[in-house]
Amino acid sequence: MWVSCHAALRGGRLLLAAGMAGAVVGSSPSVQPVVAKIELITPESTAAWSVRGFPLIKPTHYTWEMMAGRQVLVGRSEDANRSLVRELKVEQPTHAVLRWRWHATGTLQGDPPERTKAGDNYAARVFVIFETSWLPTRTRAINYVWSAREPEGSRFASPYSDHVRLMVLQSDSDRQTPTPVEWRFETRDVLADYAACFGEAPSVINAIAVMVDTDGSDHRATGWFSDMVLEISPAPANAAP
Repeated sequence: MWVSCHAALRGGRLLLAAGMAGAVVGSSPSVQPVVAKIELITPESTAAWSVRGFPLIKPTHYTWEMMAGRQVLVGRSEDANRSLVRELKVEQPTHAVLRWRWHATGTLQGDPPERTKAGDNYAARVFVIFETSWLPTRTRAINYVWSAREPEGSRFASPYSDHVRLMVLQSDSDRQTPTPVEWRFETRDVLADYAACFGEAPSVINAIAVMVDTDGSDHRATGWFSDMVLEISPAPANAAP
């Protein structure tokens, strides 16, 4: 699956919480679905993530650094590209909420428009990979991006594949570049976002990934990621770090 997953990262170019059971008076017992609560970004979970990318492209470097008393994942990219992928296969998901905090800085403001192939670079991405295909450009994914120019709230197709959609959650287009301590918090209903992008429910969630990419731009960027938690049902078999 890794070829399709990485294709989704670049839109085709590279591409427990306890279960509860209870009885209602006058009716048969009902069972609430088990929702797994998975901490995705911790030093202990490092072994569950894999690096994806092409060997001819200079790699983004990911490290753990201490900030404000906690370990955070930092990606530094200088005309480079690599992604970190956590595979979590969940078929027919009924609940999927992704939370995280992040921050990004970079010098991408002078790049070509981000909706073009030449400008498809972001100081930070968090994305969810859904249905994969032997043909990478048919793998479905949603990229939540920190944009340099597109306004917050924008949603558009990847310049590489209509099966990959980008949603701008943060943007530097109308504010000064924030400092490394200016964190932003996100909560996304993944199933609702999928329906908004593709008009139906996903049949599977295959992976979560992060990326800092500036390849082909002669620019640099840094992305910080922390406190990423996925609440999902049914629980994946490989939920443990």
